[in-house]
Amino acid sequence: MTKQLARISPSSLVDCAIFPKELSLKGCFFQGENPRLVRKCVSEGGEYLSYIQTLVVVSLRATEILNMNAVEAPFTALHRMQRLRDIKIHYIPLTATMLDQLCEVLSTRLYNVELWWCSYPMRYTVQQAVLKIHKLEYGVDHENPPPRETTKMLASIIERSLSSIVVLTLSWNLDLLAYFGEMPRLTSLSVLSYLARNNEDLRDFLVANPQLANFGLEGHFDDLALLLPRSVLPNLRTIRGRTDLMQHLVPGRPVERVEILDSPSFKFMANGVRVLSHSAAPIVELTLQLYYCRTRLSKILDAVVEAVPHLERMILSFHVEVRNVLF
Repeated sequence: MTKQLARISPSSLVDCAIFPKELSLKGCFFQGENPRLVRKCVSEGGEYLSYIQTLVVVSLRATEILNMNAVEAPFTALHRMQRLRDIKIHYIPLTATMLDQLCEVLSTRLYNVELWWCSYPMRYTVQQAVLKIHKLEYGVDHENPPPRETTKMLASIIERSLSSIVVLTLSWNLDLLAYFGEMPRLTSLSVLSYLARNNEDLRDFLVANPQLANFGLEGHFDDLALLLPRSVLPNLRTIRGRTDLMQHLVPGRPVERVEILDSPSFKFMANGVRVLSHSAAPIVELTLQLYYCRTRLSKILDAVVEAVPHLERMILSFHVEVRNVLF
C-alpha cells in the first residue's frame, strides 16, 4: 500500500480527501504551549496548506487572553492557501497587519467571509481598490457597539466588493446600510437586531434593491412593515420573519420558501400561514418555529393544508418542554 501511495500525485490525493480541507484554530490553540505548534504548523505546512479550502480562526470568548503571534500566523499564510474559499474569523482582535494580509488575499479571487464579534484598529484604510467577496457575514457585540470609525472601515470593505457580493448577513450593527444604495449583484439579505432603532435606513436599502430574492428579518422592527411601500421586493422568493412581515411581503410576490418565526398566539401564527395562499408562486417549503406557541399542532397543520396545498417540504422546530402541549 505504501508503494502504491507513493506513486499517487498530490493532485489526485485531493480527490481522495487524504489532504485536510479545513484548518480550524480555536481558542486553546492560542494559549499555553499550543501557540508554538500553531506557528510550526503554518511555517512547515508546505504543500498541505495549498489544499485548505476553509480557514477557521476563533477565540471562544472575547475576554480570552491570546498569544497574538499565534493568532497572526495563519494570516501570514493566506497567500499559500491556493484553494481557500471560506474564511471564518470569530472573537479575534484584528490588527492592521492582519487586515492588510486579509484584504490582500481578498483582492485575488472570490471568497466567503465571516467576521463575527471581532475588534478592529481604530483607524484603518483599505488599500485595495477592489475586493472579491461573494458572501459576507458580519456581526458585532451588541453590548459593546463598534465606534463609528469601525463602521466606516467595514463599509469601505463592502464598497470595494459591490461588483461581487451576492449574500450579506448583518447582526446588530445595521448602520452599515446607511452607506449604500444599490448593490447590483446582491440577491440575499439577512438582518438581526433586538435594539430599538430607526428603520428608515433598512427601508431605503430594500427599496433600492428590487433584485433581492431572499430576505430574512429577526428582531425589533415593529414599524418596518408600515414603512415599506407595497411595490418593494417584487422578485422575492425566500422569506424569513414574523407573521406581520409575511402579511406585508408575501402577497403578489413569487415566494416559494418561507420560515415563520415563533409567535405565542395561534391566531398570529395561523394568520401568517394563511397569507401564504396569496403568493404569486406555489409555496414548496415551509418552516415553522413553535418554541413558545401553546396551540395544538393539529390546528396549525389544518391551516397549513388549507393555505399551501403544493407544499413539498415542511420543517417544525420546537422545544421539548412544549411537545406535550403541541401534540
